[in-house]
Amino acid sequence: MMTQPKTLVLIDSLYEQYGLDGAERDGILFLPMLKGQWTGRAIRAARKAHLSLDLPGRELWLGDWTRAAGDYDTIVLADAGNTPNVVRYLKQRYPRKRVIVWYRNPVAATLSPDVLDRSACEVWSFDPADCAAYGMRYNPQFYIPRDPGGPQAIRQDVFFVGQDKGRGPLLAQMEQALQKAGCRTRFCVVGVNSPRLSYREIVAEIAASRVVVDCPCAGQAGLTLRPLEALFYRKKLLTTSPDIKTRDFYHPGWVFVWGQDDPGALGEFLARPWQGPDEACRDAYGLKAWVDRFAT
Repeated sequence: MMTQPKTLVLIDSLYEQYGLDGAERDGILFLPMLKGQWTGRAIRAARKAHLSLDLPGRELWLGDWTRAAGDYDTIVLADAGNTPNVVRYLKQRYPRKRVIVWYRNPVAATLSPDVLDRSACEVWSFDPADCAAYGMRYNPQFYIPRDPGGPQAIRQDVFFVGQDKGRGPLLAQMEQALQKAGCRTRFCVVGVNSPRLSYREIVAEIAASRVVVDCPCAGQAGLTLRPLEALFYRKKLLTTSPDIKTRDFYHPGWVFVWGQDDPGALGEFLARPWQGPDEACRDAYGLKAWVDRFAT
């Protein structure tokens, strides 16, 4: 009888974001790559220097996964600053394991793929344009829904959260137009009119909204989390990305494309009931489906 392949996923920020409990499910264990108690610039510099050298004791900085890694067939890491060093550590300790680096950010905003040893790891990305430009394989974004903390009363019609990143004028234009249409808006531009929100707070705000705004940065072709949040929490989506119409979950009953769909139909869109894809479509963007795509 064949045993089920097992996958270890090491993405620090997403582990915290999704509030995971470190339990294995469907042959998948999701843990932080690094120990979280090390803070401060000097400590982080010392950690990076130690991890970059082939010296004993590197486990001091690494998460609890080092004791379990031998039980897993595939190990997936994200595009973090210490990822090249951890890839090398894994290949030294487990030379026959499959190691994958999956980019969850555009290359322009993160680690260059050129610093990765492609003889030691496979390189994948959520962004099809980056895949074409850098010779990476494609695996889209995934989502693990969190409990918003019970039923949430609707406090606003439309919600946005994110940093400015050059989008300020467009976001201001959108909010003004929505308010003129009679919408209650909450646009949290981090560092401008809002502090950074925890992911738990973001989920609570989404649950308390009718519509989620998605405004990808210029040049990004990969799917952001906002459409998936709208999909999983059954909220309408207002997006500036025309590429959304190529997605399998697209339906005009829950998606409005700013700058492409008829502005005169915005009020009707906001007023009608949510009409979106079924649970099977949501499952296609879950953690298990994401892991399964690495096998194709």
